[in-house]
Amino acid sequence: MRKKIMKIPFWVLSFFLLMTSLGSCVKDDELSITEPTRYTNADVKSYADLFKIFWTVMDQRYAYFYEQKKTGGMDWNAVYHEYYPKFAALKTFGRSTENDGDIDADQKKAQKYFEEIINPIMDVHFYVKISMPVSNNGIIGTYTFEGNARKKVGAANKYYFDLKYNYMKDKLAEGSLLSESELLAGNLKSNPDIYYFSFAEFSLAKNWKINLKDRYLSPDPGNSSLLTVADIEKSTKLNEIKDVNLRTKVKNFTIGILNQWNAFPASDEVKTFKDQLAIFKTSEIISDAFIETTKKALTKSKNLIAYNKEKTYGDLLTNESGAYIEWFVGKMNNHVNYGYVFPHFQNSAMEIISRAPFYKKFLNPLHKGDFKKIIIDLRSNGGGMLIDARFFSDRFITQNKIWGYQRTKEGNGQFNYTPWVPTYANPHQFGIPSNIPIAILTDKGSVSMAEITTMMLKSQGNQVVSIGDYTAGGTAGLSSDLDEFNGGIIDKVTGYLQFYMPLMAFKNADGQVIEGIGVKPDIYVTPPTDAEINTMKNSPSAFIDRVMNEAIKYISSK
Repeated sequence: MRKKIMKIPFWVLSFFLLMTSLGSCVKDDELSITEPTRYTNADVKSYADLFKIFWTVMDQRYAYFYEQKKTGGMDWNAVYHEYYPKFAALKTFGRSTENDGDIDADQKKAQKYFEEIINPIMDVHFYVKISMPVSNNGIIGTYTFEGNARKKVGAANKYYFDLKYNYMKDKLAEGSLLSESELLAGNLKSNPDIYYFSFAEFSLAKNWKINLKDRYLSPDPGNSSLLTVADIEKSTKLNEIKDVNLRTKVKNFTIGILNQWNAFPASDEVKTFKDQLAIFKTSEIISDAFIETTKKALTKSKNLIAYNKEKTYGDLLTNESGAYIEWFVGKMNNHVNYGYVFPHFQNSAMEIISRAPFYKKFLNPLHKGDFKKIIIDLRSNGGGMLIDARFFSDRFITQNKIWGYQRTKEGNGQFNYTPWVPTYANPHQFGIPSNIPIAILTDKGSVSMAEITTMMLKSQGNQVVSIGDYTAGGTAGLSSDLDEFNGGIIDKVTGYLQFYMPLMAFKNADGQVIEGIGVKPDIYVTPPTDAEINTMKNSPSAFIDRVMNEAIKYISSK
């Protein structure tokens, strides 16, 4: 027998779908999250609130929960269930009616709880500053919490750059690159075939790269900022000068100023500068001719008549001519600064002159193949700008190789990660022409970009060795742009929390997570003792650098 099919009126079906849709909206809303930086002090009324926001931000953005659970057994959900009741039991937060003793006792308990929670964190970059009340008169104390891995790095004896500078500068040949607290490079006196290079942090592109524009002192036709003789002759301010002789003298004088400034871009010095600029753009070569012509052009530009100084106009500046001269100075400002853009030329010229030694003594001979053996000393190099991977590290790369893998957060859950993405080393256009023996020196102060560079170079083959101690193990990438990546945060969250949390996780080319462990040296040398550190500080000429000696011994045999 055929069953009867119940017909559902269209309005009933529509109502059902609407209610289902509304129910879904409510459910989605319940799952919505608050962006960390949208929390305010009003959201923190108790220690329980403070802990909950801290826990939630970590839950959504920390990149190593899988590794923390796998290697250290950390269960972040269990942390919440264990510590939320403890923080909830602290009652003095924001309550001025409590006495100082109770407020202090609660604050010390909160510190202890946060230390217990954060101590296992393996991320060497990570730390968080947490503010808590310390008295009933509104005084707030701020405390920094970091994991044991970061604490160990801070406690280790290291070869700090300023200490190395004091004894290494005398071991380099004459004409070396010496920049106190920044850079130290040159051939070793004892072994002239070995080039030594050390720097305090990865800011080489920022401090040493010559950034040149494609053209200088070449305004586009019709540029409205340019002043012409015709503009001067039809100036209403000029024609308001009733004294004909004064008007003629002022007009001719200012036209002379304009002509002198206009003549400079067409001068031989500028033409030669532009020719040398074209060579540099295709070769990175800084020649003596380039430096000399740059100096001449810069000097000539600075000797042009000072159109914006009152004394330039002498007796021509009167009550009657003042309005016109003021108009002329304003027009010349636009002509010079926005028409010909003189500041671009002068700034670039000064940059060429000041940074030329880095190219002449290091980058150019490196590319020519003049260096046959090199020691790159990254001990106590605290990392820095990622752009240096392109500007510096890639210059030692001869083949595309994977040097590691990176992974970021994909969602807000603890284990919402992207797949591991390989990271490649790529040869630089003006890098070494072929492989050479390279010794990289490391210690527990070699962090972040220092570790990245070590792994990049070691990916190239056995001609690259690392010597010294393990690196710090702070390999995760950083970014302060919360819109660029989902994970990590470098920012304040309410007025009570300030996070410094990397955005990604990292593992080396062998697939090993080395966060908190570091890059293992090929040749291990024990770190400096307290006595050696004391000698390094107080008697640098007498200090014996065991790591350097090992590097010289090894690389001399290659």
